[in-house]
Order: sequence, then structure tokens, then C-alpha cells
Amino acid sequence: MNSFKNTVGFITGGASGIGLGVARALGERGMTLVLADIEHDALEAARSDLSSQGIQVHTEILDVRDANAFRDVADRTLATHGKLNFLFNNAGVGAGYALSGNTPLDDWRWVMDVNVMGVVNGIECFLPAMQESGEPGYIINTASLGGLVAQPGGGPYITSKFAVVGYSEVLQLELEGSKIDVSVLCPAWVKTRIAQSLRNHPDPTRAAENYEGEAGGRYSRIIEAEGISVTSVGERVIAGMAAKNFYLFTHPSHWRFLEERISRITTEYQHILPSNNLTDSH
Repeated sequence: MNSFKNTVGFITGGASGIGLGVARALGERGMTLVLADIEHDALEAARSDLSSQGIQVHTEILDVRDANAFRDVADRTLATHGKLNFLFNNAGVGAGYALSGNTPLDDWRWVMDVNVMGVVNGIECFLPAMQESGEPGYIINTASLGGLVAQPGGGPYITSKFAVVGYSEVLQLELEGSKIDVSVLCPAWVKTRIAQSLRNHPDPTRAAENYEGEAGGRYSRIIEAEGISVTSVGERVIAGMAAKNFYLFTHPSHWRFLEERISRITTEYQHILPSNNLTDSH
């Protein structure tokens, strides 16, 4: 997708962070935007900010875990705008640092519901209409570099992002040859409020913690040191859409982590191949 004039985009988690950064990049290029988010005040601030720049923007309060609410918002969006060209399933949360065996099950359910089922709900609610319109379309799901490279202490988040990468790969295969392209956004550290995700936890006790402990401080320090701006991510998304890149990465310096994973898989797969040579399988 290279032209955004006369197109409509729907962005979850659009009130701040990566969602807002991508919204701004698309809106500046002429796309009409529908931003959905669970946070009313942040959503209103985003609407006011973008509108002041002449960007056409509409907003919807939405908890992406709620399939019925998602359906209502999708129906309202399609009725108002008549179509959808761009779907950005971006809403996501993290539950902090906890080792397996010490992670509350409610944290698992919350993270998986937002990060995985939020994406599923977006696809199920919008994909049929996107296909029926006959217009070019684009779907981007936000995963993470953590959807390809594991690290200790982030079981729910890492698991959810691996799922988003896998689901996005399925979508790409299913939509091959259609007018709808698919990408999965796999950023490393970005200057967002992901380290304060607990503010929206459904358990008021957990929400009150809001990552003020050691783990929150650790993540905040890393984000401050290594995080790139959401504006940079927005421009990376635009470039990736133009090139039809499936994997949208953000940090060249983090290639070493992927390289280590690929090397490990290659080395261990050789143990089951004749002559321990990958080329013997062809």
C-alpha cells in the first residue's frame, strides 16, 4: 500500500504509544483514522492532537478482549465509513517480571486475552468486509522481537507475542494472491508506557501496583536507554508497507539475538538429517 488518500484505517491501542505514532504517520498521508482504546482521556487527547493537524480522526472506547463490543465497534465503523482498508491490531500489555511457577494465572489470562484474542477479534470482525470491498487492504499485527526471541521472566508476554507472529504467518498464507497484504510488527524497545501496563489490569489490586516495583524500574530504564521514538516506528511501518515486508523490525543492533536463534535451530536440526548436512534434505 503506497497511497493512503481515500482510505480508512482502524487502530487498536491508538490513544498512545506505537498506535498513535502509526496513526500520525498515516493521517499525515491522508488516511481517515478510527482510533480505539480503553483509556478515554488519552483517546480524547489523541483525537484533539491529530485533529488540530487536519487529520480526519474518529474514536471508539474499546476493550479488545470483549468480542461483542469489538463487533459493535466494527459494525459502526463500517456503517459510518463504508469500508476499511487498513487494520492495525496493536493493543497490547505486559504483566511485569515473574518467573514460571510464580506468575499469577489472572496475569496469564489478561495478557493472552488482550495480546492474542484482541488480534483475533480484530481479524474476525473486519476481514470479511475488507475482502468483500474489493479494494486494496493491509493488516498489521503488533507482536514484538519477543515474539521471536525468548527471555526469562516474561512468560505471558513472550508466549502471547509468539502466538501473534504465528497467527500473522497463517494470515499471510491464507491471503496470498488477494488484495490484502499482511505484516507483523516486531519492535524491540520503544518509548511507550508498556512498563506501566498494569494500570489497566482488571484486578484493581494489580492495577494499583502499576509496575512501581523493581521489575517496572528495570523495564523503564531499558526503555529510556534503548527505546526509539514512536515516530520512528510509524515511519518504519510506512516503509514496510510500501515494500510489502512481512516482518517489520526496528533495531538493527538486535539482529544478533535472531542470529543466535537461527544458528541454534540450524545446529540442532542437523542432528536428525543424513550426514548432518542440511543440504541433504533437498
